[in-house]
Amino acid sequence: RPRSARRSPAARSPPRRDPTPPRRSDGPPARSRSRSGLPSQPKTAVQMGEAGGFESVTANIVEAKARHDGGKNFQAEIIFAMGTALGGSGRARTMCIRGPYRPDHDAAQEDADKLIEVAEKEGIQKVREVATSLKRGRVR
Repeated sequence: RPRSARRSPAARSPPRRDPTPPRRSDGPPARSRSRSGLPSQPKTAVQMGEAGGFESVTANIVEAKARHDGGKNFQAEIIFAMGTALGGSGRARTMCIRGPYRPDHDAAQEDADKLIEVAEKEGIQKVREVATSLKRGRVR
């Protein structure tokens, strides 16, 4: 057709659509979950960061990757046991916050003691802040 004989887009009819809606596969009808077993106020990740948002807290001093000169490095690991509050797998949830690398085991132990004290008084979020400030500080 010559260009002048073509129809404008507004004059075209809409595309054909199938009049029957799509059908579900054959199987049992979907059911909603029972709410009777769920707690009225579920714990969220934000609530868990507040003081008391964990069941227990422990500290370990672990050997970290070696220094460039081959010397040993140590690091405090603070491990929070969260219980089974988030998710339904039944497994205990844990979270680890690490302190800075220290060439001396005793310095890493001081970091761990400080982080445990903060955890027990002020919660996980404050432990993160203190660990970050320790990491930004000068290596002893």
